[in-house]
Amino acid sequence: MNDLRNLTWSQAAGSINSDGAFLKATSTDKTIYYKISAYNSSQGIYGHETINELIAYRVSRELGIPVPKTELVNALVHIDGVDLEAYVAVSETYKNPNETRVAFENFYKANRDNGESALSVAVRFGWQTQIFTMFLFDFLIFNRDRHGANLEVLEINGEKRLSPLFDNGLSFAVSCATDKELAYFDPMADKHVNNFIGSRSLYENLGLIKEPIIINELNENVRIVLFEGLDSVLSELHRDTIWNVLWGRWNYAKTVCDLRSGVK
Repeated sequence: MNDLRNLTWSQAAGSINSDGAFLKATSTDKTIYYKISAYNSSQGIYGHETINELIAYRVSRELGIPVPKTELVNALVHIDGVDLEAYVAVSETYKNPNETRVAFENFYKANRDNGESALSVAVRFGWQTQIFTMFLFDFLIFNRDRHGANLEVLEINGEKRLSPLFDNGLSFAVSCATDKELAYFDPMADKHVNNFIGSRSLYENLGLIKEPIIINELNENVRIVLFEGLDSVLSELHRDTIWNVLWGRWNYAKTVCDLRSGVK
């Protein structure tokens, strides 16, 4: 077990849900990010957000979509004066040295014309391919939380780029705490989600994609890769549910989007 009790945990902006907060920490040199699942002082650490972060990264790796490299470690952490055991998502920085970073929401506010949408601003800056790919990825993993700070604009010497897709934990069957909830979970549901760009419907966002998406093909053998080492972490029912989300949505997306095999 890793000892991460030296880390100082803080609540990120927009990280409170109905139950608790999602806490984050960084290494002293700001190159490694740490994240735990939901926490409150009564129940401690609970939920599956960090495990979803790992699975979302593995999905992105198979598809060829930029997401920060992520690992899952079992660790001791120290929060509110108490030592707790937790699964911690550990990811590498996506920012190059000397790059500045700004939340896309703030970038949009500073650069929009009167009445211009967030999607229109992104297209105007030449980022339509990345945004359309984000729409697809968030649909596939059933991501509920692509708010205005879960995408960033990075800049150095006047050159701007979008960040990789980070904070992907509120996805898959994240709302299910019990097997009973998993048994009734609809992997193809169209729930109201917290998107800043596009609409608040993952299905409607697929309809906003206006160009072919160059992406690697998923096949059923990917399941083995996605859940490697997680047999003791997630129940079989939970693994089946996550797979049903990804596989069902992949096959639906192929019918409404122009997905072309092979990443550029």
